[in-house]
Amino acid sequence: MVDTERSILSNPDLDRLFNPTSLAIIGASSDTKKAGARFLKGLSDTGYKGVVYPVNPNYTEVLGRNSYSGVLDLPNDIDLAVVAVPSKQVPGVVAECCRKRVRFVVVHSAGFAELGEEGKQLELEMLRATRDGVTRIVGPNCMGIYVPSSHINMIVYGAPLTNPGGLAFIGQSGWVTENVVVHGIERGLRFSKIVSIGNQSDLTIEDMIAYLTEDDETRVIALYVEGIKKGRQFFSLVREATRKKPVIIWKSGRSKVGARAASSHTGSLAGSSAVYDALADQTGMVQAHDLEELMDLMVGFSCPILPKGKRVAILCESGGGAVSSADTAEKYGLEVPLLSPEARRAMVDTLTGVVPPFAPPTNPVDIVWGPAENPSALFVKCGRIMLAEADAAVFLDYQKFDEGLSRQIARLRDEMNKPILIVPGYVPYNRPGMGILTANGVPAFDTPAKALRVLSEMERYARRENARGVQSNAPQARITGYLSL
Repeated sequence: MVDTERSILSNPDLDRLFNPTSLAIIGASSDTKKAGARFLKGLSDTGYKGVVYPVNPNYTEVLGRNSYSGVLDLPNDIDLAVVAVPSKQVPGVVAECCRKRVRFVVVHSAGFAELGEEGKQLELEMLRATRDGVTRIVGPNCMGIYVPSSHINMIVYGAPLTNPGGLAFIGQSGWVTENVVVHGIERGLRFSKIVSIGNQSDLTIEDMIAYLTEDDETRVIALYVEGIKKGRQFFSLVREATRKKPVIIWKSGRSKVGARAASSHTGSLAGSSAVYDALADQTGMVQAHDLEELMDLMVGFSCPILPKGKRVAILCESGGGAVSSADTAEKYGLEVPLLSPEARRAMVDTLTGVVPPFAPPTNPVDIVWGPAENPSALFVKCGRIMLAEADAAVFLDYQKFDEGLSRQIARLRDEMNKPILIVPGYVPYNRPGMGILTANGVPAFDTPAKALRVLSEMERYARRENARGVQSNAPQARITGYLSL
């Protein structure tokens, strides 16, 4: 990286990156097999409201828009340029962007530091052009950004925009970032901003964390990290961020083979796994270990309310689900307290004559199966009784979830001020309903084990943040033990 002090110390204002009023696609074409065409068409498909300028000296018109020979020929100021040209041409294009005083450049092109010494020199040549200017670079070797509020999708061509929400994601891998978008759409997540960061030649993960920590539109930050170039700043920024909002991190490159792959993927040094884990524990971050865990944690923390304790109420239409859920809750350090005599009487009064004969309701409560008429009302009544004596609830429910039912459960969550997690029966048939639940702040999961594991992480984060005022006397892990700091 050229001028390693530039990023964090200059505290870049990234508003124009995520909310550009003018955008240039350099390398635009009409061939949707090429990235330049996909970026350009994607902006039209998502309804981007700003001014768009195709740039390609080989065309006078691209996809119905006037095309310009070069960046310097553009008639107005540019907030964001996207570069999709061969890597050898990138330094010259970036130099023109700097002369034009383009605020931000996303370099989609690959073929830089991730390919070895020759690529590193090409990356340095690109960066030298930006040293004395206002232009900042995202990438190279990246997918770009996904910002629903700005109607921008550069990550997955053809994918719809979600409604704007409070979850931000930064990915050091195009594959992971693409999957976060696609799975996130299916699972009902609502994003504020997504960034594919690539090689981090200029703007880094640390810059993004600093910005998103203060971003009012972002309530949860999630990251995929292979290597950390500024270890001290990274852990310091994550520690500060977790004081304001949850930070979920999937760190890969932990094995020797994975570290080698990370180096060839984005030119990153992966560092010591043991030291990383020690530092991670001190920051208060929430750790994921694979894509599935990352998605589950993002779903869980999309709930606007965190548990205030470990007590969980489990309400089921399944005896086996009740037993296995109780085992799993204990495994993850959660408590499944017996209902009080008053709550038991209230449950008996609620269930008698409405469901088949049932075992004494204690917690978990198995209602066998809900009534044919208005089963949602019964679940809400039972949930209200149980949540009065718990900090969170997990419902195993065979109903078909739609917008109306999801809102009923969300209203119960808000009334009790406690999170409710849902595990539908027949999950393959209820995928759309799971997305509707999560979009309403009621996290939905494939299995009770996933729901309870995520709930335990939600409780752990909330407990740690409540205790932040108490200074620990425990020895701190030495940051100098982490590679590439």
